[in-house]
Amino acid sequence: MAALAWTWSAFQNVSDPAAAKVASGIARGESYDPALLRQIVAEELPSAERFCNWKSLRSLLILQFGLAEETTRGVDLRQADLDVAGIDKLSRSLLGCAPAESIGWLGVYWAGIRQAGFGPRAAAYLAQSYRAAPHEAWIQLIRAPLALRTFEALSPELRQAAATDFEDVFRATLYPSAAVLLKIATAARPLLLDKTCDAPEHERLVFLHFVNEAGLTIHHRCYPADDRPAYMRD
Repeated sequence: MAALAWTWSAFQNVSDPAAAKVASGIARGESYDPALLRQIVAEELPSAERFCNWKSLRSLLILQFGLAEETTRGVDLRQADLDVAGIDKLSRSLLGCAPAESIGWLGVYWAGIRQAGFGPRAAAYLAQSYRAAPHEAWIQLIRAPLALRTFEALSPELRQAAATDFEDVFRATLYPSAAVLLKIATAARPLLLDKTCDAPEHERLVFLHFVNEAGLTIHHRCYPADDRPAYMRD
């Protein structure tokens, strides 16, 4: 719950409360109509850029993330490319006003790997995002899927940072989100599960429930095939 509360507080006090609310929902994993997101960004962006309103730019960037997430899963490749280019543009506007904004570095990272693939420049952008905000829950919920999808290409340091994102989400008891991250992270799955081993058994069983709900079957020393509590297995 603390992570969710921070998600909302991170977007308060911007010029458009509606944009902040939508941004908060996207950071929690909610989906919105792309037409709505596109309209809000188009209406709010000129003013935010003109006055270098970094709080508004941050919220609008989150909306652009949500928009691009929807369209890159669709069949309209031209629109997907435009929405990813929008992430790059908005991220650079945000960084021009607030160079320490982690989500801005994450935006140029995602746009970069979508447009040119993973390379040293993309790795540097991702590393900067981690340096700027290693443990901010609302950023981790957005960053972790992006980092874990490229896990095999990451340096050892970035792999550990991505695993820490997952661990922080798990420790915050955001089990549905942690289960989705585990499903995404095929190559990292053993490492991520290792991060959960010292959690109380009842917490691991709750997590396992959401893992199964996500359609994933796991085989790991900390998750026996018989998922009943220990006292029922004896």
